Amino acid sequence: MNPIIRKRKIEDSTELAHSIALIWNTTYKGIVDDEFLKGLLDHEKESAERLKNNLNEQPDYYVLTLQAKIIGWIYYTLDSDKVENAAEIHSLYILKEYQGYGYGRLLYNYAVKNIRKKGIKKLIIGCLDGNPSNNFYKHLGGKYIGNYLFREKYVENIYLFEL
Repeated sequence: MNPIIRKRKIEDSTELAHSIALIWNTTYKGIVDDEFLKGLLDHEKESAERLKNNLNEQPDYYVLTLQAKIIGWIYYTLDSDKVENAAEIHSLYILKEYQGYGYGRLLYNYAVKNIRKKGIKKLIIGCLDGNPSNNFYKHLGGKYIGNYLFREKYVENIYLFEL
């Protein structure tokens, strides 16, 4: 039962949209407005369509599968609008029932390897304040460098990694 990391495919859109809605509703309950979280569940079809339509605009979007089921994903870009000359991980999630088994670190290491190949030496990750994953990013060696407002009202802690 080996996990597989592969590029996101158009066929993944429905399952991925559902997984995004589920994980946001478990991870951000009490952090993000309930109305926003409910909207993710109510609008999974629209989310799946957006994922289908922006497939080519997000070349570095990978899913982690276990027995053909998407259990996590990572999306990064090779540049950031927050820190000059840095790549940015925009999304790194593992479904709750698969957390604690090293899958998050597996995805992180996969991204870092690919980012280093491009000659980029810095990486940032944002994590909403109150999300337990802040500890995960600190444990990986991320240094808190400030914060940013997500959706103009939620504090996102920014971590810098020297690659």
